[in-house]
Amino acid sequence: MVFPTFAVWAAAHGKVYNGDEAVKRESIYNANVVEIQKHNDLGLSWTMDVNEFADLTEDEFVAQYTGLKGAPVLDDTFLGVHEETEALEDAVDWVSKGALNPIKNQGSCGSCWAFSTVGTLESALQISTGNLVNLAEQQLVDCDKSNDGCNGGWPHSAYDNYYARTSAGLCTTASYRYTAQDGNCRASSCSEAFPSGTVTGHRNVQQSSSGLKSAVAQQPISVTVNAGQLQFYANGVVTGRCQGQINHAVMAVGYGTDGLDYFKIRNSWGTSWGEEGYVRLAQEGGSQGTACLLQEIPVYPVLSTADVQV
Repeated sequence: MVFPTFAVWAAAHGKVYNGDEAVKRESIYNANVVEIQKHNDLGLSWTMDVNEFADLTEDEFVAQYTGLKGAPVLDDTFLGVHEETEALEDAVDWVSKGALNPIKNQGSCGSCWAFSTVGTLESALQISTGNLVNLAEQQLVDCDKSNDGCNGGWPHSAYDNYYARTSAGLCTTASYRYTAQDGNCRASSCSEAFPSGTVTGHRNVQQSSSGLKSAVAQQPISVTVNAGQLQFYANGVVTGRCQGQINHAVMAVGYGTDGLDYFKIRNSWGTSWGEEGYVRLAQEGGSQGTACLLQEIPVYPVLSTADVQV
């Protein structure tokens, strides 16, 4: 594989640097290209490629494009542990089932937690009602004071402390546009897709491949990964043990087999990353999962209204 020179790459991505910054970024880019080529030369089940993040070190990338922060605290909105079932379909893909909106992009705001939360709510509502609505991540960024907007948060807290405890309604994206920056809460003037009281809390999922597979067979699940291991993912089924700590919230939206058994993961970095915004992680990746998928407890929302039962 031939990679573009730094100048060609920068022009293609609209990158403009001032002064010595260009020299610094070119050095980082060239070092990343070397590592990407080394990985691809191994002939593994997945490949890397230069992308819009190629001028960033791993630390810079994680700081700018993730956003997991804090740890969940269980309280009365914790509604139990998912009951694992063994009789499952060979493959499940909630994307092809029509339960997910097109891939979104959090930008350089640490709001991955909001995208994971909202995405699982959108899919849970679609599975329950047959109606796929586009819900507002910005509502959580601005209004959920149990989390920290663009400075990070946690899906557990959003399900419980914002939606369940405050009985907040779910705003549409059309009435509450995403800005990729912190702002004042405008939920009182938005168009509600579903009324207050829709979200009653969350359930935990067993930290095992079989537990996650059982839960994903029911609906998409909020999960966490170490994004640094996936910065340059291009395609294929990612293998390898967990390295480091989780720092990014995403969604498990399916599972299947392509040479290796995998989980299909929905990201929030736009469609130019990975497999049009998705990544496949091998189901076998040690006790903490591939890219640390099982290091923290997966969760999903529980809904209960006159019209919605999940």
